[in-house]
Amino acid sequence: MKSARAPLQTEAEIMDAALSLLSRREYSEAELTRKLLEKTEQQHHVESVLARVQEFGYQNDQRYTESYIRYGISQGKGESWIAMKLRQKGVLPALIEACLRDAEPCWQDIALAQLERKFKSQGCDLQEKAKWYRFLASRGFNPDAISSAVERHAQNQLA
Repeated sequence: MKSARAPLQTEAEIMDAALSLLSRREYSEAELTRKLLEKTEQQHHVESVLARVQEFGYQNDQRYTESYIRYGISQGKGESWIAMKLRQKGVLPALIEACLRDAEPCWQDIALAQLERKFKSQGCDLQEKAKWYRFLASRGFNPDAISSAVERHAQNQLA
């Protein structure tokens, strides 16, 4: 949706808009570009502003990706969900893979914590395990992490 304001014309106005956006939260390069292009049609100014804010260190896709991974983990999301969201935000797949690898979270432990938080009942029949599996799959965990978490949770239920 276009704003009712007049489009930004000068590079200084676009820089002000970029700094205003970045002062509130981190943006990927693709997100910031899209936001700025909604405010102006001066693509060459947007490219120049992006180069400058990156040079100053105000926008950095690696920092953004690492921050988003920490956010996803804190929300109990799995590797697939986090990677999908980052791709939607325009982050390069190679950067996503590298940052996920560097983060080294224990996906099985995160998945188990989600199961323990959501399913506190003492049942663990086949239907219940299927429900746990679907729950973790919907949160973006890979099959290995899900299997491990489901088995550990079932053992905890029996203990």
